[in-house]
Amino acid sequence: MKKTLCPFSKPIIGNWCRCKHANLDERCGGKMTCLMAEDYLEGCYALVELFKQRSRFVLGITNEQDALTHQQLMKIRCGGLLGMQRLLQQQEAVPDVLDIMQLAREVYGDVESFPFSDIVPDIQNFSHRKRRRKNRDDPN
Repeated sequence: MKKTLCPFSKPIIGNWCRCKHANLDERCGGKMTCLMAEDYLEGCYALVELFKQRSRFVLGITNEQDALTHQQLMKIRCGGLLGMQRLLQQQEAVPDVLDIMQLAREVYGDVESFPFSDIVPDIQNFSHRKRRRKNRDDPN
């Protein structure tokens, strides 16, 4: 089975999102691979690319070729997913990447048709330094 680096590695390790096909390879390096690469990875990378394209203005990214900082990438990936979760009214404590994409397809026909302009504030305001609230039902 082919294993390929997951574009949501760091958000998954930080507990900002999850994926049932992510496999932790190197925690210190923030590397996770996708166990179902052939089936899902292309869609995950496409979603991150859409987040990047649609959030350049609010993040002050003027040149497409400029390398993004860790903070910008976290804002794009985590803020984007949390914004999609909010708009799709999904109530899970931690969003599942594949579930979010599937629900977006069901509601909007495809992920590209999702109203990304409505999640720009989520991307802009996201801070990976903020602690996630624990789920009240979680005994831990």
